[in-house]
Amino acid sequence: MSNDRDPLRKRRYAALALLSPALLLLIWVLLTARGAVAPIILPSPLAVAASFWDMIQNGYSGTPIWTHVAASLMRVGVAFVLGSILGVVIGLMRGRITAVDALFIVPAEILRPIPPLGLIPLFILWFGIGELSKITLIFVFVLLIMMVNAQAGANAVGLDTLRAAQSMGANRWQVFRFVVLPSALPQIMTGLRIAMGTALTILVASELLGGDRGLGFVILDASSFFRTTYVFAGIILIGLIGLISDRIIAYAARRIVHWEGRR
Repeated sequence: MSNDRDPLRKRRYAALALLSPALLLLIWVLLTARGAVAPIILPSPLAVAASFWDMIQNGYSGTPIWTHVAASLMRVGVAFVLGSILGVVIGLMRGRITAVDALFIVPAEILRPIPPLGLIPLFILWFGIGELSKITLIFVFVLLIMMVNAQAGANAVGLDTLRAAQSMGANRWQVFRFVVLPSALPQIMTGLRIAMGTALTILVASELLGGDRGLGFVILDASSFFRTTYVFAGIILIGLIGLISDRIIAYAARRIVHWEGRR
């Protein structure tokens, strides 16, 4: 019976997933069609679509839009991969080794509440306005997110489970490989989704550091000249990248952590 109901549940899920954006689009159309909001503040979906198509055909500021997309993806990709790897390693160590946790707790907890915009002047002084400052800003916050999630996952391992593995003759590496890491993986995969969303959010702030490439530059430049349709087009493009990346990570999580969330 569960096999018969599964396709129905998937179709219902897909229908509900499409319902909310459809309602938002409908509200957007009604607001702009009735002139309830000035076009300079909220342009119509058709106007935004026209600007989006114009960027695809002609680029923005003399540069193909895909060059802007590639520049942003490179910054986010490098920072996300490096920050995730280092954050997971440090987080797992913090979760299992008290001395490592004590070493990182003060700098990590001081940095975590600081908004990315607050670090921009400092990063400009340290790294200039090139790629290094942009990538480093995203890297720092991805690392902090992954470190916290990995540590929480490592701390979630039950003492009874650890003792059971040790009583069966498992050494430290085997306990980590077959007990600690599998237990921490669900939290790590959740952290990856949060970190990717945060990285894309910080992307716009990091691209305020200067340059003429990237989606953050497109949004900032368009807003400076009150080209609201292009601002919306850039925001929607970043949102689509976020949606696709989140779905990829969620799919990977279901494949890797296949024992989690069965219902």
